[in-house]
Amino acid sequence: MDSDIQFGELEETPRQQQLRPDQNRHFAVVACQNPAAGDLPIYVDIDVLRDVEAHAASNLEAELGGVLLGGQYQDDKGCAFVVISGSLRAEHYEHSKGSFKFTHETWAEITRQRDAFPDNLQMVGWYHTHPGWGVFLSGMDTFICSHFFNRPLDVALVVDPCQQERAFFQRTTRGPRQTRLTRGFYLTGSHSRLPELQAYAAQLEGQILMPGDPRLGPRRAANGDIVQPTEEPPAD
Repeated sequence: MDSDIQFGELEETPRQQQLRPDQNRHFAVVACQNPAAGDLPIYVDIDVLRDVEAHAASNLEAELGGVLLGGQYQDDKGCAFVVISGSLRAEHYEHSKGSFKFTHETWAEITRQRDAFPDNLQMVGWYHTHPGWGVFLSGMDTFICSHFFNRPLDVALVVDPCQQERAFFQRTTRGPRQTRLTRGFYLTGSHSRLPELQAYAAQLEGQILMPGDPRLGPRRAANGDIVQPTEEPPAD
């Protein structure tokens, strides 16, 4: 990656005060995995996550990625949280079986696409895939977080579409800024979609296997070998 790539305006701006989705009657909110008190609360629109997951599943042989759009806020007690309400798939990127890199052409296309979104929908992080390799941040991933998505509330989402794993990473807000794994996040949607949110959360946590789930077919083990499925694929 060229170190002179600039991802727009990265100066920290005052956080707007806003109702958290779980305090807003317009929304239904369902926890995924195990969000902890020490984690940055991350609220992800169900349709956005579905689009990211569909993008991840579209190529199981190479890494894909994009950016996450939304807002970085604080509640009436001054506690920070992030809302993800949009995403843009990266194009004209450099990728391989084990790496993903943004390029100048990537950013030019993302800038063009962002013009179609409201001004208050800001970039709040990025996502990329690790097909068959698990969920972690590689050296290049950490470089991207440290140099281009390095505000205190910026997040990174890593998805392994082969093993059906996903996790968010957050920037630390105290001491030297680093990026660390969070233990969970929240799915959001309109209040009428609560059953749908609950069903999708169960699917993401491996409690329900849906038709077309990659775990029903061969997958790549950590050493690169192809593993054939058992009759009863284990839940994550």
